[in-house]
Amino acid sequence: MLNLKRLEHLVVIAQEHSFLKAAQRLHLTPPALTRSIQTLESTLGLALLNRSHEGVSLTDAGQLVVQRANRLLGDAQNLKNEADQLRGVQTGQVNFGVGVFPAAAFLTGVLIHQARESPGLKVQVDIGSWQRLLGKLERHELDFVVALTQSLPPPQDFQIQALPSQRFAFFVRTGHPLLAMGAVRQLAAFRTYGLMGPQLPRKARENLCALYGIEDVQALPMALVCDEIHVLQAVVAASDHVLLATHEGMHSCLTQGRVQVLRHVQYAQAQPVGISVVHHRQRSLSPAAAWFVELIGQSLSGQWPPEG
Repeated sequence: MLNLKRLEHLVVIAQEHSFLKAAQRLHLTPPALTRSIQTLESTLGLALLNRSHEGVSLTDAGQLVVQRANRLLGDAQNLKNEADQLRGVQTGQVNFGVGVFPAAAFLTGVLIHQARESPGLKVQVDIGSWQRLLGKLERHELDFVVALTQSLPPPQDFQIQALPSQRFAFFVRTGHPLLAMGAVRQLAAFRTYGLMGPQLPRKARENLCALYGIEDVQALPMALVCDEIHVLQAVVAASDHVLLATHEGMHSCLTQGRVQVLRHVQYAQAQPVGISVVHHRQRSLSPAAAWFVELIGQSLSGQWPPEG
């Protein structure tokens, strides 16, 4: 059976005349794009591309397939737009809250996708601690919240939908003195550096107290408490402070080589921490809000960009 995604891949290659440029535009690896085209050629029983040192060009059959593919993709997009309108995805308003670390993992990509696909939809996003967002959810000021909730479980009258977990760790700037130390020295020296993070629930602070060997949560050496992840990222990359964050929330900084993980110091045995979508059990999500929840789930599970 023909796959619209593979037809789209062929169209983009025809536009770019390059597997590498097309793969970058499609957010795929070149081998994955090559496999997609090979599968399409096998399905159709046709050679669609000429490959040479000068680049990529369409065969005669490829030109005919691209012409038909453009019509099919246009029809598919029109059908999707009509379905979105029927579901109320193209208009209306969605208000939702996001915890600090989940926001760093998915929010920008999801909002870019929404702005492109449903520009008529009005969106308000509140980023902050789960404790504060829960109050707004209880007052019906938010349609739903995406947050780390195990330290403060939602009341029973709320619906909870699990999302892929995240992993906490401690992060320091590349070149930080702690990185050159072995496990015993690193743990001892770690306690002498200022700690940064967002507003943490009591359970999370108690976990930190166990790591620091203290009983009073007020005695934690919190050098900076801030619910803006980009501020925390900038400060940890430019100072000797230690940041408590998630691998997913720090992905861009790790990729750029700005920060590294303290592998000898673990938070709460480094267990995965669950993320949940939370909303009122007696209040159904609007079609637009449900669409957003689906996009968030796709992003956090690595199914990105979303199908269609």
